[in-house]
Amino acid sequence: MTAETGYAGHNLIRSGRTSDPSGRYYTSPELSRSLIERINVPKPQLVLELGSGSGALCAAAASRWQAARLITVDTDKSPSKRQSVHSLGQTPQHIHFVHDALDEDLPNKIGVRLGTVDVAVCNPPYIRPRWRADFGSILEDAGLSGALASLHDAGADLLFLAQNLRLLRRKGKLGLILPDGLVTAERFGGVRRALLRQHLIEQVVQLPRGVFKGTEAQTYLAVLSKMAGETDQLTLRQMGPDGQLSSAVDVPQEFAAKRMDYTFHAQASSAHRVQDGYRRIQVGDALTDVIRGSICSSEIGGFPTAVFHLGDFAKPDGENTIRIVPNRFSLSDSAARMMSSRTHLAWPGDILLARVGRNLHNRLALVVHGPCVISDCIFALRATEEHRERLYRFLESDAGQRALATSAHGVAARFLSKRNVLEIQF
Repeated sequence: MTAETGYAGHNLIRSGRTSDPSGRYYTSPELSRSLIERINVPKPQLVLELGSGSGALCAAAASRWQAARLITVDTDKSPSKRQSVHSLGQTPQHIHFVHDALDEDLPNKIGVRLGTVDVAVCNPPYIRPRWRADFGSILEDAGLSGALASLHDAGADLLFLAQNLRLLRRKGKLGLILPDGLVTAERFGGVRRALLRQHLIEQVVQLPRGVFKGTEAQTYLAVLSKMAGETDQLTLRQMGPDGQLSSAVDVPQEFAAKRMDYTFHAQASSAHRVQDGYRRIQVGDALTDVIRGSICSSEIGGFPTAVFHLGDFAKPDGENTIRIVPNRFSLSDSAARMMSSRTHLAWPGDILLARVGRNLHNRLALVVHGPCVISDCIFALRATEEHRERLYRFLESDAGQRALATSAHGVAARFLSKRNVLEIQF
């Protein structure tokens, strides 16, 4: 059965080889089954999917829970999408609604009272819809409005999560696919903390990049039980390209609130081991300062002196080779005095790192010849003499590059925050 109750369209990340005309990406049958299998509910009576798309998730749900009543909601009115979802459940138990899933009044529109859904599954769109007043009410009902520095930071992913929480019953299960931002970005630390304290997050599984064809976005499977107690220890795993899961890493709540990605915590866990006679420490303990350049890329061409930018990093050339900043970027003493009042300089002994970019983890250089101007895409790490060489060698190593790669977050344009750098262990 299909019911039409309105329409408000949203687009996913970008158009690609496997997106629909609206640029939306959909969950594969294999990934859908993997998510449904992780939801430990034997016989739910009511299963809900918001943003059902082409129907892979609800198909997996209908296959597992054949006696359950299944409700799906999506904005797409096209006959092909409607038929796609409808054909998955040719039973009286399945009702599909064409409606805006982020309508505050959605419960009344689809005939489901708040707090009555047994299982909710969702692959939300990862866009930022134009803000509406009822979004604040949805976040408030879900206990998440106070978790954001600004309500306008809420994208569709967080709003879908909140809408599902509103509809779930106490101890009802939510299985969803999360984007990298909600899992790793600093601005969502309050959201992660609120979820960990209010709900039992049973597991988070880091998926392989490219699992959604046409985009390299990092994504995760997550399963939580609504208001089933705090999450004291969060279980993290990683799924390989073959679908096999890694061994688990259990992370205390305080660390899970910082990040919930397996690769970061697995790296941090191994970093606690003593190797080669050295005690592992955080990068922040080896530094006296971290300087971020202040010249943006659009200013470089007209700047009165050479500015060291992302394209100026030399490629790695053997294990023992030190990559240095070319002499042409070095300033004279008088020029350095003049420039220091206009912009941030890197000085001899500073280690330069790329702050943004897909391959930021292997962009490294040491300032040797003289002070230089750096762009705002670069960090200069000012290390103590005791730690400078060891820190550089670590960042140049495979282990260091893995640490940088796993500490970075974002989709296509990866980036490191100052905190990301300071918390790396070496």
